[in-house]
Amino acid sequence: MKPAVCLVCGPSGSGKTTLLERLVGELTARGRRVATVKHHRGRVEVDRPGKDTWRHRKAGAVATFFVTADEVVVFRDRPADVSPAVLAGWCPAGTELLLVEGFKGLTGYPRIEVVRRGFEREIPWTENVLCVATDLADFAAPCPVYGLEDAAGLADLLERELLPPGTSG
Repeated sequence: MKPAVCLVCGPSGSGKTTLLERLVGELTARGRRVATVKHHRGRVEVDRPGKDTWRHRKAGAVATFFVTADEVVVFRDRPADVSPAVLAGWCPAGTELLLVEGFKGLTGYPRIEVVRRGFEREIPWTENVLCVATDLADFAAPCPVYGLEDAAGLADLLERELLPPGTSG
């Protein structure tokens, strides 16, 4: 079964990564299996020309696995569709939740909107906005509002709204 997907959206520098760190820590402490995606709009050269894995791929390998003592990295060409639904299918077995940082232009997925002082913006209020995480004391929203540091409250919401019951510790 594919994991549930939740986007974490906000401008660059608004605290999305820090919020994700806290949320992943809280959920995994509860026994939940969480995967993450970091969406980057630009190009980043991860596999370098001339390196062994690059050479494998240039020779025609459809995927190259780089295995170290601690990690496995998979290099493969980017498919045309890298939507969160497709990426959820790539998650390890037993993953319950895929938290996606970015892809803010996507619709149709539950989302946490991050609003921080100095990064205020118009939020596209749709039924997909689960909540707002903010450091603004009196932020008015048509959905639940949590503090940026309230990982426990946000985890409670995700467990209630998106995750299967009875598996958290």
